[in-house]
Amino acid sequence: MDNYLFFSVGHIRCGIPISDAVFMIRMVSFTHEDGGQPAQVGTINLHGEIIKVYSVRILFGFKKRFPLPSDNLIIVRKGLEIVALWVDETFIIQGGNIRPDNGFNGECLQTMIPGIRIVTSDLIIIFDLTKFLDHGAASQTKLADIIPDILDEDEFSQVSSVRDQQEIERLLRERAMQLALPEEKRSRPPVISVIRFNLMYQEYAVEMKYIKEVIQTSEITPVPGSPDFIAGICSVRGEIISLVDLRVLLSIPDRGLTDLNRVIVLNDGNLTFGILVDQITGIGTLKIEEIVRTVRKEQKEWEPYICGTIGSLHVLNAQVLLTDSRMIVDDTET
Repeated sequence: MDNYLFFSVGHIRCGIPISDAVFMIRMVSFTHEDGGQPAQVGTINLHGEIIKVYSVRILFGFKKRFPLPSDNLIIVRKGLEIVALWVDETFIIQGGNIRPDNGFNGECLQTMIPGIRIVTSDLIIIFDLTKFLDHGAASQTKLADIIPDILDEDEFSQVSSVRDQQEIERLLRERAMQLALPEEKRSRPPVISVIRFNLMYQEYAVEMKYIKEVIQTSEITPVPGSPDFIAGICSVRGEIISLVDLRVLLSIPDRGLTDLNRVIVLNDGNLTFGILVDQITGIGTLKIEEIVRTVRKEQKEWEPYICGTIGSLHVLNAQVLLTDSRMIVDDTET
């Protein structure tokens, strides 16, 4: 079973082998370069190392646009080189055997853009980053040449005003300055790989080894008599799972309406359930020694479920969540 990091460009969903991904960061300003490949839009300073930035949007033949603060840079391995992929949104789906639909099985069709496999009209797997980045743009083939009726969703191509553009550029420059700062040079302590997410305007993290996949929120069916922190159940690839509302479980103060448009599916080999979140904000690593165990009096509900914090980031204890039998509900009465 392959594991993938998924991201979006316009309405196209793309996946790369998670082994190719190093980590993900928010968009920063980059130094523009002329004379290179069309899709190599510039470079960034990553803690003193200058690395190339490739626009996946351009590689797919879509229209160019300005960087936005909501865009992401995925730091990936391109052979022995480290480079950055400029994408729109990043989220993760871990695991799955992905096969092309019948309409995209032809070898000629699958080789028109080197390094990619077209699965459906809105899902593409980049299985060979080196081929895709070195030869994809040179092929002069656009997705529109392969997939009928494909749209270049370019709703963000125009910024509403010059003032807005200046504010965006200022923010991206500030982020770039922070990114250029040198990392501490010392022996590396033990780390854990995590996925970060937002819930009620607060950022949380959960360890990657407990994550089965991340999906968009589908129809939720309430279950009478279940604990109040169980939002209901839903079907994920034919399996019925319960959905946990952390806002209720952790007694998070209400700060207005949020989206809850993602489900992080947790699994430890025995139990499987989902937690509702607003937005996936990235993947990366956390130093275990920096996770501070602090629980304020007004947060007693958190104590079993929070490992600790790093700054303002709360780290969930997925192991405790997955051993709490209350997370699984009996749907036989629905």
